[in-house]
Amino acid sequence: MRASSDDHDDRAAAGGRRRQGRAVAAAAGFCAGAAVAYLCDPVRGRTRRARGRDKAAHATHELRDGLGVLSRDLGNRGRGWAAAVRYRYNGHPVDDRVLHERVRAELGRYVGHPHAVEVSVHDQVVTLGGDVLADEDERARRAVRRVPGVRRVEARWTAHREAGDSPRLRGPGRHRRPVPELLQVQWSPTARFLAGTAAAGLWTLRLPRPLALAVRGAATVLAVRAATNLPLRRLTGINAGRRAIDVTAAVSVSAPAAAVWELVGDYTAFPRFMPHVQEVRLSADGRTSHWSVSGPAGTPVRFEATETRRVEGREIAWKSAEGELIAHAGTLRLTELPGGRTQVQVHLTYNPVAGAAGHAVARLLGADPERRLRQDLAMLKTYAEHAPVPASRGSRA
Repeated sequence: MRASSDDHDDRAAAGGRRRQGRAVAAAAGFCAGAAVAYLCDPVRGRTRRARGRDKAAHATHELRDGLGVLSRDLGNRGRGWAAAVRYRYNGHPVDDRVLHERVRAELGRYVGHPHAVEVSVHDQVVTLGGDVLADEDERARRAVRRVPGVRRVEARWTAHREAGDSPRLRGPGRHRRPVPELLQVQWSPTARFLAGTAAAGLWTLRLPRPLALAVRGAATVLAVRAATNLPLRRLTGINAGRRAIDVTAAVSVSAPAAAVWELVGDYTAFPRFMPHVQEVRLSADGRTSHWSVSGPAGTPVRFEATETRRVEGREIAWKSAEGELIAHAGTLRLTELPGGRTQVQVHLTYNPVAGAAGHAVARLLGADPERRLRQDLAMLKTYAEHAPVPASRGSRA
């Protein structure tokens, strides 16, 4: 009876695997058919295939360049680590002048007022004099002891509880303490490679289910962090302020800078050549603008923005008001080019819902802010070259 029950379970499991395999095959066939229909479309298929080839070539170049950077970084760091290990085990005499500069450089990371510290080196013995704050004393001495070549440290400085106890300790201190690699904003290629490798290794571990979910979740976060090289606050949008995504675009307009400025310097003119901008109203002082734009699926999105900088004829900077759903800030600059042309460059930083992850989802759904910005600049170019506005329209006091 027991054997019969086991056989039934085995047959049920095998049937489930077959159904799952058929479902995967059907999904793969559907995706393949959709891809063929997309690329072989009689009207736009040729353009799509050309765009796909260009993107594939660009990705190949990016991959090749990235592998080259990773190879050089791994080689340089490997040689550095090997040299450090050899020095720790073998060691060799260090000139006192070289050791003096090493100690001064290390003190700058742990002492807020390095100019108040006097350093002398004799026969690899470091003598520290001058003044230092009490809470920096022990930490700085430990750091100096770790400097390669130092045999002994003699601390003869005076440790003060308050900065006001010594004239040389007054004023703001400057700490440049070393930050661990994985806590830095930008990771090195080697750190990204090792983090990605560790994340892949964590996925292969066989653990109990609750623990496995937690470990795989952490591995996924680590892999995304390594792939994007963005800090978690920018990936999630939490505490990222107005900067989670950076977008930059530029266009060259065959029109003088004065004519282009009359368009970009007056926000109320934007609805004329930007279809997604429905309305722009200015406050009485002209510094705050109230916008109504088309959002996803044509839904109106309203927000306020405040000018933070204006250089007539050259530059405008702005930021969204506090409390807006999508915090953002940006800068627009005009640069005169030879032949009466003008370059318009826009740099935009914004924090969408869910940060960089939300930006990726928006791109998949066709709501890419970078693409929209490039379209807006193309429309500005067309409008400025074919329908210039009178010179008095955009000026403001």
